[in-house]
Order: sequence, then C-alpha cells, then structure tokens
Amino acid sequence: MRLSSPIGLLLLWASLASWADPAPLPRDVQAFVETRESCDHWRGEGGYDEERRKDIDWSICQSCRGTDAELARLKRKYRRSAHVMDALAAFEPHIEPDDKAAVERFCKATRKPSWEH
Repeated sequence: MRLSSPIGLLLLWASLASWADPAPLPRDVQAFVETRESCDHWRGEGGYDEERRKDIDWSICQSCRGTDAELARLKRKYRRSAHVMDALAAFEPHIEPDDKAAVERFCKATRKPSWEH
C-alpha cells in the first residue's frame, strides 16, 4: 500500500496518533509511579554527611515503605492491560528489606528534616 493513497495516509496518521498520545494510566497506577519514582530518587542519593544521610533516611521511609506490595497488587489488578504492565515493568519488584519489624523500628527513629518543617 502506498502512503500517498488516502487509506495509507489515514493508517499512518492513526498509528502516529496512538504512538504520540498513549492512554493515561489509571489513577492508582499514577499515584504509585509518583511515589515509587520519589523512592527510587532517594535510594540513589548519596549521604555526604550525617545530616544529609538523616534527610535521605527520612525521605526513604516516607516514600518506599509498602511499594513492593503495592507493585505486586497493581500487577495482579492490571495483568490484562499491556499499557499498565509496561509502565509497571520499569520498577524493581523487591526493594524493601524482608525484616519489616526492623524497617518499622528504623523509620520510627528517623526524624523529619529541618527543610520539611
């Protein structure tokens, strides 16, 4: 089929339109992506001094806890949606320590950074 034909141009336009404007993600997936991207950002930060390390620890506790379970839940819920599964595939499935009690104790001991007050 030649692209100069009306049908060829219509098919080309339709494929470009769907590529350029993907369907939006469901709200629960959007919320997860935002939280997990924040978590991943803080996990990649370096603690160049004790104060900065404390800020990072607090931020990780705020944004990372529960994301393993939420990712698994969303993958089960949207298992038939290739678009959603593609978005979720970008995230590691297991980033949290297995000892949840130790995580809770650690996070309770962190303090809110001065820039958050």
